[in-house]
Amino acid sequence: MQTETKATNGPEQRLIVTCAGGLEPFLLQEVQGLVGSEFELTSGVVAGPFSLRALYTLCLWSRIGSRILLPIAEFAYRNEQDFYHRLRQVHWQQYFSLDSSFAVAASKDPKTEINTQFMTYRTKDAIVDYFRQFLGDRPTVSTRQPDIRVHVHFRGDQAQVALDVSGVPLHQRGYRVAQHAAPLKETLAAAMLVAAGWPRDDWPRLVDPMCGSGTLLIEAAMMQAQMAPGLMRRRFGFEAWLGHDEPLWQSVVQEAVARECLETAHLDIRGYDADGESVQAALRNIAAAGLEGHIHVERRGLHQFRSTGGQQQTGLVVTNPPYGERLDSGVDLIFLYRALARTLQQHCPHWHAALITNQVEYADALQLEQPLTHRVFNGPIRCILRIGEVVPRNSYGCVPTPPAPRPEAVAGAPAPDLLNRIRKNLKNLQKWIQREQVLMYRLYDADIPEYNMAVDWYNGHLHLQEYAAPKKVDAEKARQRLQDAVTSLQALFGLPDSRIHIKSRQRQKGRSQYQKLAERRQRLVLAEGEALLLVNLDDYLDTGVFLDHRPTRLRIAGQSRGLRFLNLFCYTGAATVHAALGGARQSTSVDMSPTYLNWARENLHLNGIAEAQHRLVQSDCISWLRTTREQFDLIFVDPPTFSNSKRMQGYFDVQAAHVELLDLAMKRLEPGGLLIFSNNFNRFQLASELSERYAVKDVTTASLPLDFARGKPAHRCWEFRHAL
Repeated sequence: MQTETKATNGPEQRLIVTCAGGLEPFLLQEVQGLVGSEFELTSGVVAGPFSLRALYTLCLWSRIGSRILLPIAEFAYRNEQDFYHRLRQVHWQQYFSLDSSFAVAASKDPKTEINTQFMTYRTKDAIVDYFRQFLGDRPTVSTRQPDIRVHVHFRGDQAQVALDVSGVPLHQRGYRVAQHAAPLKETLAAAMLVAAGWPRDDWPRLVDPMCGSGTLLIEAAMMQAQMAPGLMRRRFGFEAWLGHDEPLWQSVVQEAVARECLETAHLDIRGYDADGESVQAALRNIAAAGLEGHIHVERRGLHQFRSTGGQQQTGLVVTNPPYGERLDSGVDLIFLYRALARTLQQHCPHWHAALITNQVEYADALQLEQPLTHRVFNGPIRCILRIGEVVPRNSYGCVPTPPAPRPEAVAGAPAPDLLNRIRKNLKNLQKWIQREQVLMYRLYDADIPEYNMAVDWYNGHLHLQEYAAPKKVDAEKARQRLQDAVTSLQALFGLPDSRIHIKSRQRQKGRSQYQKLAERRQRLVLAEGEALLLVNLDDYLDTGVFLDHRPTRLRIAGQSRGLRFLNLFCYTGAATVHAALGGARQSTSVDMSPTYLNWARENLHLNGIAEAQHRLVQSDCISWLRTTREQFDLIFVDPPTFSNSKRMQGYFDVQAAHVELLDLAMKRLEPGGLLIFSNNFNRFQLASELSERYAVKDVTTASLPLDFARGKPAHRCWEFRHAL
């Protein structure tokens, strides 16, 4: 049996520094640099010989440590009653007085089976009973702002009792006066910077493209300016401890003040975030840290990120991107990380980078050279800290793969007429494809009656849609023609089965119009203008991109700068992506389908566009228009021909509903604004009354791309403006 209350200034007394899981190597490096190499890493904590100067130095300077503990007793744990009696033998009045309030916290190793909450109560009882026995009164218990904190830790059959001389956890520096959306703990932010090697003389700049409330920026600035993180704290746990030496403490503080070199450090630290509230929180925190004017922060989305240091300058990119803990399960954040990778490769080549995330595939998406990986905890979340060099790569996944027809395949093919027509169409489109760098286009659209289908090229993939055959056509003959077409196209282009995608485009009725066709979940990333778009060639009737609306989307991109954009019946948000990349100040995209809104969200992520400025709304468009009071400068309305989704009351018929729809939409259009209305109903007639109320112009011909210039228009399109 061992029960000993050690003297706080005895030669055997030790200090213990704790930290978040995974940060132990960085903490050891830091502590040894602050107070000497006698400190060692053991059992997940850093421990070393006690001295008051070491205690004060660690409390004031540790950027990574969570708590500084001063053990005062350690003994074998047998049972609850024995534990109580052991605590009664500790000379508590040696450590604090009756005038001091106290609180107790208990912790345990994962494999130790003990009720820490109950042991907290028993520790409190033992301390109170001790004071009653020896001093006839008891100190106050305060769980909010106690003067003294007692910490009990259980490891196996051992119990360790310590004073928490740091007080509140050391990550509470004192500058966080505002926060927004799950901020990173200050200690973890500091560890990220230490792991990355910050600061370095050959890294003149640090940038955080998703800075949130600014924690990484502030910690980086404090490190570079040699600002002690504890100087801003109002109090420490040792101040009510009877072993405290105030003159020595003040001398340590003055030494820290003298080391600060904020005015001569030449800080070049920049942070950006798409969310205005986060930017405001960062600015408030920076001011509270005394760093106003030394850190630049502005509202800027990832798609607007630019490095102003020049291609020859290097630095450190450090960031804490979203993990997806609060996002819908249907959203894959991998596309956001790919956008981050492209952004860094384009604007920060050969910079050093460090980020923290919760999934390995997210970290891998950055494609860092010579990566180092550390497993750490961000609160309760197991995370990966990835560090490495940014290397320019072609990560777009959109290298043009033009069709390479083989003329010799035509003669022996079962559908030579189809192949000859496709070769002719492709020849007519060739210059346009090369000039516009088009990766997705229509090669054939029922040009020959015998082959009633559409054939589209998706950068190395063929997408075939068979139209419903007339009733007078024998079903078996129709099936044979489809098979002949597939066989011939495969021979013409030399494509494997995996790159030919076949669908039957029947008239959709009832709920079947939105049902899945497959569950492959394989998507391509293809470029259109400046935008990257996700395409699914198998699972749905449509692919995620309406090819006939390409000119309209590109027009929206060219006219959106500084405007408020509304996308009604937004589908997968392709037009919204173009508007955002074109410089739209903000946008709202409305659709009833959660599937397509998640798809739109992933398209936004893929392009580094944040929802903070580009909002997605799940709603029936007409119902939403009836209630909203928002105004817009540019509106795109592309409704389906018919819908009777269970998410809406009644049904939607574009011919019957378009007058109310456009009247409601025009109420939301600012004077001088533009509304583009389009639909694919081939018998659609625009109501004449609309032309009496608004300035209407038919722009169908101009809105059709070259690959849809044959035959009947794939859609009709009008411009609406308020009449002068």
